[in-house]
Amino acid sequence: MASIGEHCAIDTLTRPPAAAGADDTFGHPRGLTYLAIAEGWAAFGIYGIQALLVLYMAGWLFTPGHFGNVTGFAAWRSGVEAVFGPMPLQALATQTMGLYLGLQFLVPIAGGWLGDRWLGSRRAMLLGLALSAGGAGLLVFEASFLPGLLLLTLGAGTFRCNLHAQTGHLYARDDVRSTAAFAIIATALNIGAFVTPLVVGSLGERVGWHWGFLAAFGGLALGLVAALAGNRAMPPDRDAETRASARLEPGDGRSIITLIAVLLIVATFWLAQAQVWNVYVLWGRDHLDRHMFGQEMPVTWLQSIDSLAPILALPLVLGLWRWQARSGREPGELGKIGIGCALIAVSFAWLAAGATDATPFAWVIVFHIVLNTGWLYVVPTTNALVARTAPVAVTGVMLGMVQGAIFVGSTAAGWLGRFYLTMPAPQFWLLHAAVPAAGAVAMLVFRKPLGRVLKL
Repeated sequence: MASIGEHCAIDTLTRPPAAAGADDTFGHPRGLTYLAIAEGWAAFGIYGIQALLVLYMAGWLFTPGHFGNVTGFAAWRSGVEAVFGPMPLQALATQTMGLYLGLQFLVPIAGGWLGDRWLGSRRAMLLGLALSAGGAGLLVFEASFLPGLLLLTLGAGTFRCNLHAQTGHLYARDDVRSTAAFAIIATALNIGAFVTPLVVGSLGERVGWHWGFLAAFGGLALGLVAALAGNRAMPPDRDAETRASARLEPGDGRSIITLIAVLLIVATFWLAQAQVWNVYVLWGRDHLDRHMFGQEMPVTWLQSIDSLAPILALPLVLGLWRWQARSGREPGELGKIGIGCALIAVSFAWLAAGATDATPFAWVIVFHIVLNTGWLYVVPTTNALVARTAPVAVTGVMLGMVQGAIFVGSTAAGWLGRFYLTMPAPQFWLLHAAVPAAGAVAMLVFRKPLGRVLKL
């Protein structure tokens, strides 16, 4: 699933009390509409690139006939192999994908700090979108692929962080509408992520790789236009002196350490989830029966299914939680994270059970539904938990560390990708079931002491 509701920098010190009024749209501040549009178009660009990236590298760019066109390729390969050991070109492609995904979610720690302490979240969000669009433009050309990937990584991380900061700024800390607002933003992201493989993926696979990247650039440019158009609907940033004056209070250190422990458990979820954008794409290309209605479905369309699944599952999950709440049995936030880890473990065990040389397409439909039900349990819950319990002085940085958990998981997934070349597929996917299963057990064991510290 689109990794997405996972972002940072909610400045709670001066968050305005946004009561419903003339400037509201459907009961929410007018700025939320602009942010949702910007998020949707940005997701169209960013996730379109993700859908193509490992296929492009493994099947075209990182091949003997083409890698010589990439500026800095030799230095990049030497650097990666110095850290991870020698590897063939396909393994270099999956490791590069893992690093790209991981760094994209490590940057928000710095992006949250940049928005909190220096630029303010509005300007940092716009800077992130501009960098992302510039990076996508550079990917159109083989020679500038690596600089483009760098700009895209820096931009996407900074943008994600601070768009969610702006969402938080629209509401007072105790405004119950903020939960719905983050759900709206997540839905916009998933809509963009659902559409983009159908457009960007199809263009890249069927017409030409560079046409796909060009379409992704267009989506990011439209996201920047939407963010600029909504600039006046955003609450003002704090001034630099106020941003720099926030301090930790006694006892905040225990909360920070406890949240980091929670995020380490969450990282086990992301190790498995990140593989859906990486090795799973190559496996689907080679071993999945993608024929429907007499046509072979592009492999990038798997990402559309992965983005559609949480949209379809959301009403059922919310309905279940409401029913459980009425009877006093709704799991707490830590319990939901543990359940989500267990669900993703079940989904990869299911994938392993059906991994053959011609896996039926219906088999992976079930995989995506279970996987993304787990996503709904883990991702929005983790963001809400951190936003609510992190010390006010470091809320942005702590929400950036949510992305740090994704960095750890994604980088580890990239490293594990090398074993796809030597392990049978069922064993490879069972390995990815075992890791989040361990996370679920850890949460079951430590949930009560973690909850005591966080006052849950």
